[in-house]
Amino acid sequence: MSATNSWDQAALRLLWHGGSTFDAWLNIVAAKLASRLLTFPQSTAQLGLPSAIVFQLLLSAMGLWAQSAINVLYLRHKRMVNPETTANQPWHTTQLHEVIGGLLGSKWKIVSLVFNIVTLFYVSSAQLIACSNVAYTVNDNMDKRTWTFVFGAIFSLPILFPSAHNYRVWSFLGVVTIIFDSAYMTIATLLYFSIITKTFPQAGNVRHSSPRSSQEYFTGLVGMLTFPSLCKIMEIMDAMWKPDEYQAANLYGMACILVVVMLPSISMERKFGDKLLATPNAMLLLPRSKFHDSANVLILLHVVINFGMYSLALYATWEKIVRIHDSPSYVKRTLSRIPVFLALWITALAFPFFSAINKLLDAILVSWNFFIIPCAAYIAVFWLPQPRRGSKSLSRLGWAVDLSVCLGTILWMLVMQCGLGLWGNVHTFVKVLEGTRPFPKCYRCAPPK
Repeated sequence: MSATNSWDQAALRLLWHGGSTFDAWLNIVAAKLASRLLTFPQSTAQLGLPSAIVFQLLLSAMGLWAQSAINVLYLRHKRMVNPETTANQPWHTTQLHEVIGGLLGSKWKIVSLVFNIVTLFYVSSAQLIACSNVAYTVNDNMDKRTWTFVFGAIFSLPILFPSAHNYRVWSFLGVVTIIFDSAYMTIATLLYFSIITKTFPQAGNVRHSSPRSSQEYFTGLVGMLTFPSLCKIMEIMDAMWKPDEYQAANLYGMACILVVVMLPSISMERKFGDKLLATPNAMLLLPRSKFHDSANVLILLHVVINFGMYSLALYATWEKIVRIHDSPSYVKRTLSRIPVFLALWITALAFPFFSAINKLLDAILVSWNFFIIPCAAYIAVFWLPQPRRGSKSLSRLGWAVDLSVCLGTILWMLVMQCGLGLWGNVHTFVKVLEGTRPFPKCYRCAPPK
């Protein structure tokens, strides 16, 4: 009887309570925003293909470094601080601001908390906006605001998920959807000339004039920042049975994402060139077909999955602010999430300026929250020789290399992303907002035929 029970518990843990290294890989790949797969070809076209490839590889390396630094800080926090209140509470989620605050004090915690909340809120609301945009391209019988109302009901379901442990099946579906969409965009683009050219002869006259201006160039650079970053790094580590294996899972996840993102971006930039500059949603350049509609439907599914991932992290932060995160009452924690979801829903309805807002906030929030603050925290924690004695060097080449790479990452983000990238996107954002009011019925919709 006891053997049967142990097998049942093992099966339940395998199917439901995901925390293996493979689960972490699933979460890392699934957490990448599928909606950005549609906008990434435009960023590639804005930069020009050579610059896009170089910057994507460079930013991916910076992303791996910053997330490895966060992993080192997390493991040190678990060894040194590890609050006893979380010992018997499997739903408790340790988050980035708690780790940084536990190691460096309350001021660091407040700064990290502010950036973390705003980032998670904007990314979560952007997923709802993305759904209405994609749904409108599939079926324009309803305006985008109506689609936002419809998907609001679906997006409310993650309120019921206790924690990130319970997301295995959804993460698997997220990986399947993003790989399918990438494969479709690549194959459809490669087949474009051989099948569609007779119908659209103008597609053969491809121009590649980018980069055309410094403003457009640095706007594209900010668009490259999304995939190397991850808005729920700490939550994935905290859900792992062996968080010290996160760096391996992240390396394999980043390699998969690079292939998934770069293949369609390169193929579409070569085939469509300057047409991408005026098309934030690259899928619109591909001919309508059953596969085209299927890809859009799977993007919608992936965006719903993304929302669940990021909203869970936001809900955990909110629960801690109102001091009920450690409550054993599932009902109390679930009900507390409703006001947060309503705020996300209203924000999506009021400000559907999707692509412009994304890049503007990426330049500020993503740069600080997932690159500058973690690298600065790593330097602050290991600045003195004594803390370094009990820890391995992140680069395995010594403290001097660690310090140099961290400072280089911070400097790059301040100058290139928060400086020049923000400058380029402010100009674009001001242009987009001309004549736009909150709660538009159908933002950037084609006029009725």
